[in-house]
Amino acid sequence: MAIFKHILLLFVGLIALSSCEEVVSLPSPASDNYLVVEANLTNLPGAQKILLSKSQAYFDNSSAPKISNAEVSVKDNLGNIYAFKESKELGTYVWEPANTSEVMTKVGRAYTLNVKWSNEAYQASATMNRVPPIDSILYQYDQATGRQSGTDKPKNGYDAQFYARDPKGDGDCYRVKTYRNDKLFNGTQNLVFFYDAAFQKGAGTDGLMFIIPIRRSISPELYQANDKIKVELYSISEDQFNFYSQARLELNNAGLFSRPAANIPTNFYNVNAASKLQGAGWFAVSAVSTMETVVDPNKARKNIK
Repeated sequence: MAIFKHILLLFVGLIALSSCEEVVSLPSPASDNYLVVEANLTNLPGAQKILLSKSQAYFDNSSAPKISNAEVSVKDNLGNIYAFKESKELGTYVWEPANTSEVMTKVGRAYTLNVKWSNEAYQASATMNRVPPIDSILYQYDQATGRQSGTDKPKNGYDAQFYARDPKGDGDCYRVKTYRNDKLFNGTQNLVFFYDAAFQKGAGTDGLMFIIPIRRSISPELYQANDKIKVELYSISEDQFNFYSQARLELNNAGLFSRPAANIPTNFYNVNAASKLQGAGWFAVSAVSTMETVVDPNKARKNIK
Protein backbone atom coordinates (compact mmCIF):
# COMPACT_ATOMS: atom_id res chain seq x y z
CA MET A 1 0.00 0.00 0.00
CA ALA A 2 2.85 2.36 0.87
CA ILE A 3 4.48 1.66 -2.52
CA PHE A 4 1.22 2.38 -4.35
CA LYS A 5 0.84 5.67 -2.45
CA HIS A 6 4.39 6.67 -3.37
CA ILE A 7 3.77 5.96 -7.08
CA LEU A 8 0.49 7.90 -6.97
CA LEU A 9 2.19 10.94 -5.42
CA LEU A 10 4.96 10.79 -8.05
CA PHE A 11 2.37 10.63 -10.84
CA VAL A 12 0.47 13.63 -9.46
CA GLY A 13 3.74 15.54 -9.15
CA LEU A 14 4.62 14.88 -12.80
CA ILE A 15 1.19 16.13 -13.90
CA ALA A 16 1.67 19.28 -11.86
CA LEU A 17 5.08 19.92 -13.36
CA SER A 18 3.87 19.36 -16.92
CA SER A 19 1.01 21.81 -16.39
CA CYS A 20 3.51 24.53 -15.44
CA GLU A 21 5.43 24.52 -18.73
CA GLU A 22 6.18 27.94 -20.13
CA VAL A 23 8.08 28.86 -23.25
CA VAL A 24 10.89 31.29 -22.42
CA SER A 25 12.64 33.17 -25.23
CA LEU A 26 16.21 34.01 -24.28
CA PRO A 27 18.00 36.82 -26.09
CA SER A 28 21.04 35.73 -28.11
CA PRO A 29 24.11 37.93 -28.57
CA ALA A 30 24.18 40.00 -31.74
CA SER A 31 26.58 38.72 -34.38
CA ASP A 32 29.90 40.49 -34.81
CA ASN A 33 29.48 39.82 -38.54
CA TYR A 34 32.75 37.96 -38.95
CA LEU A 35 34.18 37.54 -42.44
CA VAL A 36 33.53 33.93 -43.47
CA VAL A 37 35.60 32.05 -46.04
CA GLU A 38 34.54 28.88 -47.89
CA ALA A 39 37.35 27.48 -49.99
CA ASN A 40 38.57 24.05 -50.97
CA LEU A 41 41.17 24.38 -53.70
CA THR A 42 42.11 21.15 -55.49
CA ASN A 43 44.67 19.73 -57.90
CA LEU A 44 41.96 19.13 -60.49
CA PRO A 45 42.35 21.09 -63.74
CA GLY A 46 40.08 24.07 -64.24
CA ALA A 47 38.94 27.14 -62.34
CA GLN A 48 39.23 27.44 -58.54
CA LYS A 49 36.69 29.31 -56.37
CA ILE A 50 36.73 31.12 -53.04
CA LEU A 51 33.49 32.31 -51.41
CA LEU A 52 33.30 35.22 -48.97
CA SER A 53 30.32 36.16 -46.82
CA LYS A 54 29.41 37.59 -43.41
CA SER A 55 28.35 35.66 -40.34
CA GLN A 56 24.87 36.24 -38.91
CA ALA A 57 23.02 36.26 -35.61
CA TYR A 58 22.30 32.78 -34.19
CA PHE A 59 18.57 32.83 -35.00
CA ASP A 60 18.86 34.67 -38.33
CA ASN A 61 17.67 32.28 -41.06
CA SER A 62 18.05 34.68 -43.96
CA SER A 63 20.72 34.28 -46.64
CA ALA A 64 24.19 35.23 -45.48
CA PRO A 65 25.35 38.63 -46.84
CA LYS A 66 27.93 38.22 -49.61
CA ILE A 67 31.21 40.13 -49.61
CA SER A 68 32.00 42.23 -52.65
CA ASN A 69 35.02 44.34 -53.68
CA ALA A 70 37.59 42.26 -51.80
CA GLU A 71 41.17 41.65 -52.94
CA VAL A 72 41.81 37.90 -52.93
CA SER A 73 45.01 36.03 -53.76
CA VAL A 74 46.79 32.78 -52.93
CA LYS A 75 50.57 32.42 -52.66
CA ASP A 76 52.47 29.13 -52.54
CA ASN A 77 55.74 28.41 -50.76
CA LEU A 78 57.65 28.76 -54.05
CA GLY A 79 56.54 32.37 -54.41
CA ASN A 80 53.87 31.85 -57.09
CA ILE A 81 50.90 34.20 -56.67
CA TYR A 82 47.42 33.43 -58.00
CA ALA A 83 44.96 36.33 -58.22
CA PHE A 84 41.25 35.60 -57.74
CA LYS A 85 38.87 37.90 -59.58
CA GLU A 86 35.34 38.62 -58.39
CA SER A 87 32.84 36.90 -60.67
CA LYS A 88 29.33 37.99 -61.64
CA GLU A 89 28.08 35.87 -58.74
CA LEU A 90 28.25 38.11 -55.67
CA GLY A 91 30.79 36.95 -53.07
CA THR A 92 32.48 34.46 -55.45
CA TYR A 93 36.14 34.94 -56.42
CA VAL A 94 37.65 32.85 -59.22
CA TRP A 95 41.09 31.95 -60.51
CA GLU A 96 41.04 30.97 -64.17
CA PRO A 97 43.86 28.82 -65.64
CA ALA A 98 45.66 29.99 -68.76
CA ASN A 99 44.71 26.70 -70.45
CA THR A 100 42.47 23.72 -69.70
CA SER A 101 45.35 21.52 -68.53
CA GLU A 102 46.89 24.00 -66.07
CA VAL A 103 46.71 22.93 -62.41
CA MET A 104 47.07 25.49 -59.65
CA THR A 105 48.02 23.31 -56.67
CA LYS A 106 50.37 20.37 -56.11
CA VAL A 107 50.82 17.76 -53.37
CA GLY A 108 53.35 18.81 -50.73
CA ARG A 109 53.16 22.55 -51.35
CA ALA A 110 51.96 25.05 -48.75
CA TYR A 111 49.50 27.80 -49.67
CA THR A 112 48.58 31.09 -48.01
CA LEU A 113 45.29 32.86 -48.67
CA ASN A 114 45.34 36.67 -48.43
CA VAL A 115 42.12 38.71 -48.32
CA LYS A 116 41.86 42.49 -48.04
CA TRP A 117 38.46 44.01 -47.44
CA SER A 118 37.06 47.09 -45.69
CA ASN A 119 40.49 48.19 -44.42
CA GLU A 120 41.06 44.77 -42.87
CA ALA A 121 43.54 42.05 -43.87
CA TYR A 122 43.02 38.30 -43.38
CA GLN A 123 45.18 35.21 -43.86
CA ALA A 124 44.84 31.45 -43.84
CA SER A 125 47.36 28.70 -44.56
CA ALA A 126 47.09 25.07 -45.66
CA THR A 127 49.28 22.34 -47.13
CA MET A 128 48.14 19.89 -49.80
CA ASN A 129 48.47 16.33 -48.49
CA ARG A 130 48.60 13.10 -50.49
CA VAL A 131 45.59 11.02 -51.45
CA PRO A 132 45.50 7.37 -52.56
CA PRO A 133 43.93 6.31 -55.86
CA ILE A 134 40.46 4.78 -55.89
CA ASP A 135 40.91 1.17 -56.94
CA SER A 136 37.36 0.30 -57.99
CA ILE A 137 33.60 0.78 -57.49
CA LEU A 138 31.55 -2.41 -57.13
CA TYR A 139 27.79 -2.91 -56.64
CA GLN A 140 25.30 -5.66 -55.93
CA TYR A 141 21.52 -5.91 -56.16
CA ASP A 142 19.94 -5.69 -52.71
CA GLN A 143 17.10 -4.40 -50.54
CA ALA A 144 17.38 -1.01 -48.81
CA THR A 145 18.67 -1.03 -45.27
CA GLY A 146 17.36 1.29 -42.56
CA ARG A 147 19.79 4.08 -43.42
CA GLN A 148 18.85 3.81 -47.11
CA SER A 149 15.10 3.79 -46.57
CA GLY A 150 12.66 6.66 -47.03
CA THR A 151 9.38 7.57 -48.66
CA ASP A 152 11.13 8.91 -51.76
CA LYS A 153 13.90 6.29 -51.92
CA PRO A 154 13.88 2.99 -53.84
CA LYS A 155 13.25 -0.16 -51.80
CA ASN A 156 15.34 -2.29 -54.15
CA GLY A 157 18.37 -1.46 -56.23
CA TYR A 158 22.15 -1.55 -56.34
CA ASP A 159 24.24 -1.08 -53.20
CA ALA A 160 27.68 0.27 -54.13
CA GLN A 161 31.07 0.33 -52.43
CA PHE A 162 34.34 1.97 -53.41
CA TYR A 163 37.74 0.51 -52.63
CA ALA A 164 40.92 2.37 -51.69
CA ARG A 165 43.83 1.78 -49.32
CA ASP A 166 45.35 4.24 -46.88
CA PRO A 167 49.08 4.71 -47.61
CA LYS A 168 51.64 3.84 -44.97
CA GLY A 169 52.26 6.61 -42.48
CA ASP A 170 49.95 7.57 -39.62
CA GLY A 171 47.80 10.69 -39.81
CA ASP A 172 46.31 10.83 -43.31
CA CYS A 173 42.79 12.28 -43.30
CA TYR A 174 40.16 12.25 -46.03
CA ARG A 175 36.69 13.31 -47.09
CA VAL A 176 34.43 11.44 -49.54
CA LYS A 177 31.94 13.12 -51.89
CA THR A 178 29.46 11.07 -53.93
CA TYR A 179 27.39 12.01 -56.98
CA ARG A 180 24.46 10.21 -58.59
CA ASN A 181 23.92 11.30 -62.19
CA ASP A 182 26.19 14.31 -61.53
CA LYS A 183 24.13 15.48 -58.52
CA LEU A 184 26.03 15.64 -55.23
CA PHE A 185 24.59 13.93 -52.16
CA ASN A 186 24.80 17.09 -50.08
CA GLY A 187 22.80 16.56 -46.86
CA THR A 188 24.41 16.85 -43.43
CA GLN A 189 24.23 13.05 -43.19
CA ASN A 190 26.46 12.86 -46.28
CA LEU A 191 29.40 14.59 -44.60
CA VAL A 192 31.81 11.63 -44.59
CA PHE A 193 35.35 12.18 -43.32
CA PHE A 194 37.83 9.87 -41.64
CA TYR A 195 41.32 9.33 -40.22
CA ASP A 196 43.61 6.80 -41.97
CA ALA A 197 41.22 3.93 -42.85
CA ALA A 198 38.64 4.40 -40.04
CA PHE A 199 36.39 7.12 -38.65
CA GLN A 200 38.47 7.99 -35.58
CA LYS A 201 42.03 8.81 -34.72
CA GLY A 202 43.77 6.04 -32.80
CA ALA A 203 41.87 3.19 -34.47
CA GLY A 204 45.13 1.58 -35.62
CA THR A 205 44.16 1.41 -39.30
CA ASP A 206 47.24 2.99 -40.87
CA GLY A 207 48.02 1.41 -44.24
CA LEU A 208 44.83 -0.69 -44.37
CA MET A 209 41.91 -0.90 -46.80
CA PHE A 210 39.17 1.59 -45.87
CA ILE A 211 36.69 -0.06 -43.49
CA ILE A 212 33.31 -1.26 -44.77
CA PRO A 213 31.15 1.65 -43.38
CA ILE A 214 33.40 4.10 -45.24
CA ARG A 215 33.29 2.06 -48.44
CA ARG A 216 29.48 1.79 -48.23
CA SER A 217 28.99 5.48 -47.46
CA ILE A 218 28.71 6.13 -51.20
CA SER A 219 25.27 4.44 -51.12
CA PRO A 220 23.08 6.67 -48.92
CA GLU A 221 20.30 5.19 -51.05
CA LEU A 222 20.15 2.41 -53.63
CA TYR A 223 21.08 3.08 -57.25
CA GLN A 224 19.08 2.00 -60.28
CA ALA A 225 20.20 0.53 -63.60
CA ASN A 226 22.06 3.09 -65.78
CA ASP A 227 22.64 5.46 -62.85
CA LYS A 228 26.07 7.09 -62.97
CA ILE A 229 28.05 6.84 -59.72
CA LYS A 230 30.91 9.27 -59.22
CA VAL A 231 33.17 9.17 -56.16
CA GLU A 232 35.68 11.84 -55.16
CA LEU A 233 38.24 11.21 -52.40
CA TYR A 234 39.78 14.40 -50.95
CA SER A 235 42.88 14.65 -48.81
CA ILE A 236 42.33 16.91 -45.80
CA SER A 237 44.53 18.01 -42.91
CA GLU A 238 44.08 16.78 -39.36
CA ASP A 239 43.00 20.32 -38.43
CA GLN A 240 40.30 20.15 -41.10
CA PHE A 241 39.27 16.73 -39.76
CA ASN A 242 38.78 18.43 -36.35
CA PHE A 243 36.88 21.30 -38.01
CA TYR A 244 34.43 18.85 -39.61
CA SER A 245 34.08 16.96 -36.33
CA GLN A 246 33.09 20.11 -34.45
CA ALA A 247 30.82 21.26 -37.28
CA ARG A 248 28.93 17.96 -37.22
CA LEU A 249 28.53 18.17 -33.45
CA GLU A 250 26.95 21.61 -33.79
CA LEU A 251 24.73 20.56 -36.71
CA ASN A 252 23.32 17.72 -34.58
CA ASN A 253 23.24 19.69 -31.35
CA ALA A 254 19.52 19.71 -30.57
CA GLY A 255 16.96 18.18 -28.24
CA LEU A 256 16.51 17.93 -24.50
CA PHE A 257 20.14 17.07 -23.76
CA SER A 258 21.81 19.46 -26.22
CA ARG A 259 25.01 21.21 -25.21
CA PRO A 260 25.55 24.99 -25.18
CA ALA A 261 26.40 26.14 -28.69
CA ALA A 262 30.11 26.62 -29.32
CA ASN A 263 32.13 28.40 -31.99
CA ILE A 264 33.56 26.14 -34.68
CA PRO A 265 37.36 26.43 -35.10
CA THR A 266 38.81 28.32 -38.06
CA ASN A 267 42.17 28.78 -39.81
CA PHE A 268 41.13 32.16 -41.28
CA TYR A 269 42.31 35.05 -39.12
CA ASN A 270 42.37 38.83 -39.15
CA VAL A 271 45.99 39.99 -39.21
CA ASN A 272 44.92 42.56 -36.61
CA ALA A 273 44.04 40.40 -33.61
CA ALA A 274 42.46 43.38 -31.83
CA SER A 275 39.88 43.98 -34.56
CA LYS A 276 36.24 43.14 -33.85
CA LEU A 277 35.84 41.89 -37.43
CA GLN A 278 37.58 38.50 -37.15
CA GLY A 279 37.49 35.54 -39.51
CA ALA A 280 35.51 32.28 -39.64
CA GLY A 281 35.10 29.31 -41.96
CA TRP A 282 37.87 27.18 -43.45
CA PHE A 283 40.49 27.46 -46.19
CA ALA A 284 41.58 24.07 -47.52
CA VAL A 285 43.67 22.59 -50.31
CA SER A 286 43.03 18.99 -51.31
CA ALA A 287 44.47 16.43 -53.65
CA VAL A 288 41.60 14.51 -55.24
CA SER A 289 41.19 10.97 -56.54
CA THR A 290 38.11 10.37 -58.61
CA MET A 291 36.35 7.44 -60.29
CA GLU A 292 32.97 6.95 -61.89
CA THR A 293 30.95 4.06 -63.27
CA VAL A 294 27.52 3.41 -64.74
CA VAL A 295 25.37 0.75 -63.09
CA ASP A 296 25.12 -2.22 -65.44
CA PRO A 297 22.95 -5.08 -64.10
CA ASN A 298 25.11 -7.53 -66.04
CA LYS A 299 28.18 -6.42 -64.08
CA ALA A 300 26.59 -6.55 -60.61
CA ARG A 301 28.43 -8.72 -58.08
CA LYS A 302 27.11 -11.02 -55.37
CA ASN A 303 28.05 -11.07 -51.67
CA ILE A 304 30.45 -8.12 -51.86
CA LYS A 305 32.64 -7.83 -48.78
